[in-house]
Amino acid sequence: MTLKTKLLSTIANRFPTFVKLREDEDGIAAIEFALIAPIMIILYFGMSEIAMGIMADRGVSHATAVTADLTTQLPTYNTNEIADIMTATVAVLGVPDSKLNEVSIELNSYQKMTDGTVNRVGYALLGDAISTGAGATYDPEVLSDQMFNAQSGVVVARINYKYTPSTFWFLENMTMAETLVMKPRKSVNVPFDEGGANSFTCSVGTDRLVTCSVSASSV
Repeated sequence: MTLKTKLLSTIANRFPTFVKLREDEDGIAAIEFALIAPIMIILYFGMSEIAMGIMADRGVSHATAVTADLTTQLPTYNTNEIADIMTATVAVLGVPDSKLNEVSIELNSYQKMTDGTVNRVGYALLGDAISTGAGATYDPEVLSDQMFNAQSGVVVARINYKYTPSTFWFLENMTMAETLVMKPRKSVNVPFDEGGANSFTCSVGTDRLVTCSVSASSV
């Protein structure tokens, strides 16, 4: 008989309860589940959070495209027409009512003169100033001559949405940003005009309808 066998035999004789516990496999599945479950739960909610984030980002991209597209369809816009565009944008964006104050929608319309001078002939803003994706003031000089020249103005739509993760609340907010540039369809450029003013400030009500008014200063 080997030493190992003798030791096991001695332990078995003196400590039968220990041997019984050693051979008892009841509850192993519960222990394994307790170890694996937290990891699986984190993975599940993590994938769900990623999916919701992707959906929110796509909503921002789609809403920006809608905003730019609608603004290029007429030769000029007043406050009521800009409000209609903003209302459509809010509807497409589809954020909860409690998150509407986290949305910024900006419309810029530019005209380039024959001497190369760039004029902003229209401006509208809903929410806070754009903070992510570009400067607070859009710089049309970054556009190529093929896109922006004396024969064609441009419309620039920008959206920021401060997205808050719904599951991992301890994570920092992520500001989703999108910018889209389009050429006018029915005119060389698209000026905004309300009694000679071309700069509008907009706000969204509890009914998700947007109203716009002339800003204190024109652009």
